[in-house]
Amino acid sequence: MAILLVASVVIAVKESEVSFAADTPEGAVQLVLRSMEDEDFQTAYSLLSEELKEQCSLENLLGSRGYISERSRDSRITHEDTTTVNSTTVVTIRISTFQNSGPFGSSEYSYPQRYVLKQEDSQWRFVEFPWPLFNCGPVRVPAPAPQPVIIVTPVPKPPAE
Repeated sequence: MAILLVASVVIAVKESEVSFAADTPEGAVQLVLRSMEDEDFQTAYSLLSEELKEQCSLENLLGSRGYISERSRDSRITHEDTTTVNSTTVVTIRISTFQNSGPFGSSEYSYPQRYVLKQEDSQWRFVEFPWPLFNCGPVRVPAPAPQPVIIVTPVPKPPAE
């Protein structure tokens, strides 16, 4: 047990956080994640494109904040790839989440997450709501579309002879 503990501490110390330059798409992703974790919603909001800000006020953004808190604190986030096509840049990260299931068991799962950014006024801005937001405000379930009502009218029968 002691050897495992020492090994995990050594690995954790060696894996220090990489900081990306603020004027890069990777830096914008890193900043939005830090901002949401620190509950600095004004900074996170400032990273949205003008189009997204038209769809979502800062007040509405506050309603979608709960998703990152504890879940992200138990995660490791690593940069995987950055791809640019025309004027759109996609930054892919990998989110690895660890769960402890007792004294001898633990599990890890990971998945990729993509961020789509463009430059606006020489700043990198998100053109899709970035994880952990996914949408603006509380989740809204759309009302079901009204279904047409079909009324069946019986065809009159001719009189019996």
